[in-house]
Amino acid sequence: MPRILILTASFGEGHNTAARCIAEALRENEGVEVRTADVYLETVPRFTKVLQAGYGLAINKYPFIWSAIFNFLDQPGKLEATLPFAGNLREAVRRIVDEFRPDVIVSTYPLYAYLLRELRKRGHSASAVPLYTIVTDSTAINSSWYRAGSECFVVADEETSAVLHKGGVEEKFLKTLGFPVAPRLASLKPLEPVIHGAKRILFLPSSRVAHTISVIRELQKLPGTEITIVTGRLTALHASLQASGVIDGVRTHLIGWTDKIPELLCSHHLYIGKAGGAIVHEAMAARCPILVSHVVPGQEEGNIELLERHDIGCLAAHYPAALAASVEEVFASNSATWKRWKANLGAISKPAASRNIAAAVLETARGKSA
Repeated sequence: MPRILILTASFGEGHNTAARCIAEALRENEGVEVRTADVYLETVPRFTKVLQAGYGLAINKYPFIWSAIFNFLDQPGKLEATLPFAGNLREAVRRIVDEFRPDVIVSTYPLYAYLLRELRKRGHSASAVPLYTIVTDSTAINSSWYRAGSECFVVADEETSAVLHKGGVEEKFLKTLGFPVAPRLASLKPLEPVIHGAKRILFLPSSRVAHTISVIRELQKLPGTEITIVTGRLTALHASLQASGVIDGVRTHLIGWTDKIPELLCSHHLYIGKAGGAIVHEAMAARCPILVSHVVPGQEEGNIELLERHDIGCLAAHYPAALAASVEEVFASNSATWKRWKANLGAISKPAASRNIAAAVLETARGKSA
């Protein structure tokens, strides 16, 4: 029975989404035992909550702070210098490996490769366990992802593979399998490349209440459109929108937390929101064109490059009226831009990525135990 340990961290949705989708794909195979662990939450829960709050504040309100942190971590030796202070996390990983005895370790967060490297140096049994590192960013890759090494780096696209190779990773350690999205996306049917009736817009806001309300009001001015707003875990924003009067339940719909994002992407014509790795690749897998309204400096800038290079979406101005004008332009001239983006998405969509990653991990696990 192959045992797969998946290590993740709750800093942004991308790491957890990747871990959850790979675990789901692995469990589709009979006789596979999977354990997912967020060592930060299990070891230092209170401190992790503080870090999560700080991360959210930085990316949404003070992006220049996150830009500085991103650039700091990109410098060789900087992250490595913090490892003496991560002894409790390293020991937690050691305990989990000792208890679960995995055949393969899958990591969706960069730090774990460094902790495992420290354990290997100390002669721990983790040295015999292959590590799969799932790189959840595209194109603009922080070197902290690969400086510690790994038996396999799984990347979303050839551009990202080229970045890692240029950074010193040998090609034999690279697998271009796509971003791990929900396995059921491979079975969902995207919208046809022709629009019948209203143009359906999926809006995932990440900004302040007043700005979000202004964006909604501008979008409501566009004729022949329906808007679905998903607030996710932003409960305060959700309550404010409910009380604002902008949600009419006819052309404008409000959803809180949901696990139906794949279905929503497959049933809407355009996604508007931030350029996070998980949501961008989910939209690509669902063949839903993308209009980015918010960018976190660093890793998300690479996702903008990805959109523009493949001509499947673009970055729009953050201002409400300008954002609405960008939507209008996408659907102008009989939706010419939208149709082009939609056609280009068909050539690069990888809805089966999680299953392909699971197959590669299991091949390694079974080869190790043979």
